[in-house]
Amino acid sequence: MKSIIEDILYKKFNHLKSNCPTDITDLVFLEIENNYIERYTHLAKVKTQDTLNQIIGKHIKSYWHLKNIGTCDSPKSKLISTYTKHSN
Repeated sequence: MKSIIEDILYKKFNHLKSNCPTDITDLVFLEIENNYIERYTHLAKVKTQDTLNQIIGKHIKSYWHLKNIGTCDSPKSKLISTYTKHSN
């Protein structure tokens, strides 16, 4: 999943890197939902969905060297129920 997250951040959202939107985690999960759901579903069975989601969230933060600025309880993605908002 790490390589998928890096692909999404680099190929789809790299233009946002220097001015990261606070909902970048939600945007990445929407991209997973739309284009990588089979891989996500498989990995969620191997680990757990909560564990996988935490790994994805932490990788987003570390890949772009972001800081946590709060939480959101109303994501657009159906794969998560909350997420940590980030900023540069």
